[in-house]
Amino acid sequence: MRIGEIGKTIIEGELTLRKLMAIRLGRQAAFLVVAAIFAFFAVISGHGLLWAFCYQTLGFSALGAAGMVFAADVLVMLMGLVMGRRSYMTPEEIRVRFAREHALNELRQTVALSAVATTVAGPLTRHTFRAVWGLLRSLTGRGR
Repeated sequence: MRIGEIGKTIIEGELTLRKLMAIRLGRQAAFLVVAAIFAFFAVISGHGLLWAFCYQTLGFSALGAAGMVFAADVLVMLMGLVMGRRSYMTPEEIRVRFAREHALNELRQTVALSAVATTVAGPLTRHTFRAVWGLLRSLTGRGR
């Protein structure tokens, strides 16, 4: 019965871990979508304004103003990529992962122990022990 309980614990841990990973990956996807939408609207609405600001107020040439707009776009894109690509495990996910590994190790030990116990207490072992015991008794002269 102990193997069944440990197996149930492992399955529950695995399901919880998969759920937490799905939440984490969903959060990542949401950040990437937000970054893409922001980049799209920033490219459309901000180009003209930034170009005009650089050209008239800062005194850049037409090419310099266009270069400044491009640099701002690249900066916003890189910020979005950095925010979307980072993936840290939550403390709860780490805890569930450790619990799952502990339960798997316990299952392995229980299965190994039950296999050893079955081998030691099995019928083949009992007959072998009886044969060896009878051989020892006959060698020592205490046979029947």
